[in-house]
Formats: sequence, structure tokens, C-alpha cells
Amino acid sequence: MLFVRILAPALKPALAGGTLLVAAAGGWLTIDRYLGDSLTPFQTAARADGERLLIAEFGETADTVVAVNPTDPDDREEIARIRHAPGYGAFATLSPDGSAIAYTALPEDEPEPHAAAPAIAGVIYQDGTTAVLANDVDLLVPPVWRPDGAAIVVRKNIPLEGSAGAFSLLLLGTDGARAVLAERTGSALFPIAFSPDGSTFYFATLDPNGSDLWRTGSNGSGETLIAHMSDEIARDWKLSPDGRTIAYTVAESGPHPRIVTMTVNLDTGAATEVVRGPEQRIEFNPVWDTAGQLTIASVDDSGQGGAAIRVNGAGGADAISDTSDSLDLPLAWSPDGTTLAVRSIEGPAADGPSYVEVLRTDGGRERLSDQADVLIVGWLE
Repeated sequence: MLFVRILAPALKPALAGGTLLVAAAGGWLTIDRYLGDSLTPFQTAARADGERLLIAEFGETADTVVAVNPTDPDDREEIARIRHAPGYGAFATLSPDGSAIAYTALPEDEPEPHAAAPAIAGVIYQDGTTAVLANDVDLLVPPVWRPDGAAIVVRKNIPLEGSAGAFSLLLLGTDGARAVLAERTGSALFPIAFSPDGSTFYFATLDPNGSDLWRTGSNGSGETLIAHMSDEIARDWKLSPDGRTIAYTVAESGPHPRIVTMTVNLDTGAATEVVRGPEQRIEFNPVWDTAGQLTIASVDDSGQGGAAIRVNGAGGADAISDTSDSLDLPLAWSPDGTTLAVRSIEGPAADGPSYVEVLRTDGGRERLSDQADVLIVGWLE
């Protein structure tokens, strides 16, 4: 399970043929609810002084969503529990306003659970109520929220003989509405983000010709190709806070194999390497802070460990972690820009156990969970 939920998303690109996700009609999921006259734990966490990082800790039959104080990891509270098929955890994301959590998960009664089985998409609200929006989506592609919090985008794939499948990006309204934003046969679709005003949706396609970046209207109209990102596999797409740039990682083969982080200008389609460096290098997991500065993971030239580095905009970068015998993968900056959540993978070759930790700009570092199988849900302000 650790490989499916952590190592695959963090380090191994999803190929556009053969190992793509399948979705069909499926069952339903049970979510523990917190109802009553008093505040729910979710509401209490949202009203707490200071920011809280929401993490999802894997359990064999249910994942626990916990709100953690990044300055004191012992100050933590369980706010929800998502039941799922044995051995397969949920993939959850916090809404932009922090009022709800969307997730994908396999139904707890799935007779033959596997990563490509049909999953449900649901929402957990602060008041403890829940809603199931679909039961035929892909598990391993987390929901993407619309800025107004009234809808999410998920992926669906119908397997076809002799093809990677028929892919759809579905817009699921919290009011029960359902619409298709984009469709492809034989090319894998990956949702990225809405523009800040919600009028445009960005997505990527992967197929034997490489990786392309697209935009479409919020209703699926006016689909336009923005850029051909690579002849090979791109991933880790992240939209900048101002909505003008997408950062991504691309794995390149050839005489000098490398993994490099790029940005693409959404107005011009021009792609640029974010750091000037040696021809052969490994960079991935780009993350924007609220000020629009980019942080990435960069493996040491010797291949022994790697730091989280902050790109300075002029092709240079400054290390914000000291890792000679481990690797820090940036995950998410806090809204106030003082704390970075990372996945720290131990061992000089990043082949040891991994944990979610936070790095503070004052130099502090805290581990948030003793479990290795933990995912970031989002930051509560």
C-alpha cells in the first residue's frame, strides 16, 4: 500500500499506456460522521488560533484525517475518518475556503479491491455532513476544487481493447450536477487546476507522442492547446497563485538522462527550465508559495541526498533544508509562507522510510506523524 499511495505519486511517472486507471459502476463508501449541537472537530480545527495542516493517516479499512499544529505536532485532533476497501486508502484535498474535504476512495464493500477498481468521489463538510457525488471515477487522481468550492473535477477511464482507454474529466457539482470538461480516447487525461477566477480549467494529456498542456472553459467549451511540454513524460503540474504560469517536472532520456523542472507561460506557451545547472540533474515536486515563489526538490550532484531549494527567479536557487543523507520533497507551503510541508525520505539514496515533516523559515523542523503512509490534505488558516 505504501508504494501505491506514496512512492508512485512522488517518484514514478504514470505512463500513458498499459498501467492506466480503470473506472466503471461501483459501490458506495461509509464515512464516520460527527453530528450534534456542539462544534464538530473539523469546525473546532478551523476556528483554532494559528494555521493547521490536515493530513490523512492510512488505516487498513479507514483513513484518519488529522488537524496538526505545525509548531507543536502533539497538538492534533482527528476531524474525520474515511472508510474504504481493505488496503486501499483515500486521496483527499481541502477546498479553497477550508470548508470541506473532497476525496476519492474504493468502497469498503468492493469485492476485489485493486488500484484500478472504480472509486467513489465524495465530500465531507465542516458540520459533519457528507455527500457522495459519483461512484465511477479513478482512485489515484485526487479531486481538484473549483475556486468557489461548489464543484470538483475528477477523472474517469473506461478500458478499451487495444487502447489506453476512454478518458473523461468530470465536473461534479456539490448540488449533484455532472458535466464533462474534456474527453480523449487513447490519451491519458490529468486535471491540473482552475484559473483563480474559475473561468478556465487546465489539464494535461499523456500519450506516445509525449505530454501536452490544454485549457478549456469552465463548462468544457473552447478547448485550446497551450503547449507541447515534452516528447516524453511530464507530471507534477502546479498552477502559480497569479494563474499565469504552470510549473511541471519532465523526465528526459537520451545521452544525458535527467529529471528537470520547467515552467510554461500560459499566455505564450513558452517553456523554461527554472534552474540553471549541470546537464545531468534530478529535480521534481515543484510547489508555489502564496507569494509566487517556486520550491523544488533537487538531488545532490553526488546522488547522495537532496534538499528542498527555493528558486530565486534568475536561474539560481537557495537550499532551505540541509539533507546530506535524506531527500526532502516539497508538498505544500502554509498560507502565511512560514512553513513548508515536505516528505522526507531517509537514506543517502532515498531508499529508506519516509515521513511527512514541516520546515519552518526560522530553522525549526518537526515530524507530524510516526506513520510513513501519510498524505497532505491541505492547510487550514
